[in-house]
Amino acid sequence: MFNFKGYLYALLFVVVLHILDRYLPKWFGALPGVVYLVFILYKMFTQGFTLPMFLVLIGGEVILNGIWFEAIEARNKKTKKELEKMKAKDISSKSL
Repeated sequence: MFNFKGYLYALLFVVVLHILDRYLPKWFGALPGVVYLVFILYKMFTQGFTLPMFLVLIGGEVILNGIWFEAIEARNKKTKKELEKMKAKDISSKSL
């Protein structure tokens, strides 16, 4: 049966994580990935290593780290844009 509630919770988690990665320090984005890795490895050791569990581990890490890297890239672009504005303002004020 389709687990709609589980997918909804996962989507909500990803959205909240994406928003938090934008405003919290850069290192915060690494925490969910580390916690997820420890949790899945714990599950694998207690329930046994299976291929689906390994794929869940890889897929989850790809998603979490992808969100983190995208937020870092967006933050760097924003900083670069602000620096360009400041340089343009400095140049315009020097010419007056």
